[in-house]
Amino acid sequence: MAEAPAPARLTSPANLLGLLRIGLTPVVIALLVLPFPGAGLIAFVVFCVAAVTDFLDGRVARARGEVSPFGVFMDLTADKVLVAGVLIAMVQVSLVPAWIVAIILIREFVISGVRQLAAAGSVVISARALGKSKTLTTLAAMAILLLAFDAAQGGPLSGLGVGDALQTIGFWLMVLATLLTIVSGYDYVAGAWGMLIGRRRD
Repeated sequence: MAEAPAPARLTSPANLLGLLRIGLTPVVIALLVLPFPGAGLIAFVVFCVAAVTDFLDGRVARARGEVSPFGVFMDLTADKVLVAGVLIAMVQVSLVPAWIVAIILIREFVISGVRQLAAAGSVVISARALGKSKTLTTLAAMAILLLAFDAAQGGPLSGLGVGDALQTIGFWLMVLATLLTIVSGYDYVAGAWGMLIGRRRD
């Protein structure tokens, strides 16, 4: 007999990690748009804490047997809030070109639509390897760009002469993340194409 889904509980450790990720997002945004010397380094630390919760919440939920539809919703929502919010702020301060952010956000809207349609038909679309690689690459690129921002704003890294190198590495990592975004988006849609056109599985 199949186990019943765990009841939704906002205060479960995994969901609290998701809420923490959402709560830390405006902190990073504020440090970017209202900068002061050292703000970039603080933003880097806060962002890394938020990013780590992305990799912990699912593991915590599974370890405690608290996986629930609400937990999945919280995880996906917190991921999108963090990435979308910080990327938009990065466009504001000229850390990332708008076209990169547009591609990433459009992909997220499309995949969210596919997942919503799948959920309506009680079909679960799990994360794929390409999608996980895209997420890891995007988060790494964003973290490096925050360090570049610190160097550019007269923070602790400014005296090390690494600002240009960090900006270049972060930019090209973001380009790679964008390519993975396109490829993984195609992979998701191709895998769900039969469902999208109403074809039943045998």
